[in-house]
Amino acid sequence: MQPAGRNTTVAVVRCDDYVPEAVDAAVRHAVDLAGGIGRFVSPGERVLLKPNLLQGQEPEKCVTTHPAVVAAVARLLTEHGCRVVIGDSPGAGIVYSEANLRRAYARSGYAAVAGETGAVLNYDTGSRIVAFPEGEVMKQFSIITPATEADAIVVVSKAKTHMWTRMTGATKNLFGLIPGLEKPVFHFRFQDEYAFGRMLVDLNECMKPRLQIVDAVIGMEGDGPQAGSPRKIGTILAGSDYSAVDTVLARLIGMDPLEIGSLKSAAARGLLDPGAVRTVGDDPAELAIPDFRKPSTYAGGGAGVWRRVVLAVVQRFGRTYAPRPGVIAQSCIGCRKCERICPVHAITVTEGRATIDLSRCIRCYCCHEMCTEHAIVLSRGLAGKLLARLLG
Repeated sequence: MQPAGRNTTVAVVRCDDYVPEAVDAAVRHAVDLAGGIGRFVSPGERVLLKPNLLQGQEPEKCVTTHPAVVAAVARLLTEHGCRVVIGDSPGAGIVYSEANLRRAYARSGYAAVAGETGAVLNYDTGSRIVAFPEGEVMKQFSIITPATEADAIVVVSKAKTHMWTRMTGATKNLFGLIPGLEKPVFHFRFQDEYAFGRMLVDLNECMKPRLQIVDAVIGMEGDGPQAGSPRKIGTILAGSDYSAVDTVLARLIGMDPLEIGSLKSAAARGLLDPGAVRTVGDDPAELAIPDFRKPSTYAGGGAGVWRRVVLAVVQRFGRTYAPRPGVIAQSCIGCRKCERICPVHAITVTEGRATIDLSRCIRCYCCHEMCTEHAIVLSRGLAGKLLARLLG
């Protein structure tokens, strides 16, 4: 049954490449199928267009939302009479400063998008406290200023696997509203992926984005959200409900939606019934990729009593199963991003090289996520390898 007051219809539109005309047509068709742009925003409103910026990488790396998709959404909004601001707080290893934003916007292609569409790039690095007394695990959030000043938020996320949350799409993308160097606090407080998912649901319910669009033309498989590999999915998703959109995305990449911490939390609160999610447009079954490569931390899928027993062991002895981060000395450039992001201060950089104290490491993989040099490698001990083989 569809949860009361929520529209769990998700538009699915095939889009095979990033040719601007094709992306523009797919985005417009998806939004029309979802109810039309007028259902989500009104002329004259200030709209924050929130992409997945992470650190700002070249579009072909598939780390960020592709600029062709961001441009298509920006054009649609500006044509409707909205004042569009493109903004995000880059990943937690990055200082949230105007200089870093400028570099990230330029590398990701968003500076060019602003020039083409008339959208404004955000350079305000301030933040405000937003109260959320009805939150389950968070009663307030520190939120970047452009989000607090916006009349509406439109999320344009990127379809990727994720070492910590298994998948990042609509729900996880809103974590970028937390100022950069405040993010490690959340990783320290919510050290379990499901606890972290409960926090993400609070954040989405607090900020209430009006429209979700997912760039799933080319996604990232494997050890995302930065060190994975590009993989074509060939679709644009659109809808108003973050959990419904992520439910469709999870199925497209061969995951059970309820394996995702945020979706499990939304379902537990009565905000999501995966069985009630409806799609319009193209048939997602024809676009699904069952062999989409999962992150090396993934232990989901399958059924059976034996598998459930092994999964219970994994949950009980998570540190034994979970891959351990290590540093490839010859690849490390001593940039200190990993040191800044580590929520438990398990990483130190001396003489230009990072070292990790595994006795303090909580296996959140923030260091792996933020390392642009791919100098963080993940490996399992013997017991972890045995459990991984039993789950394989």
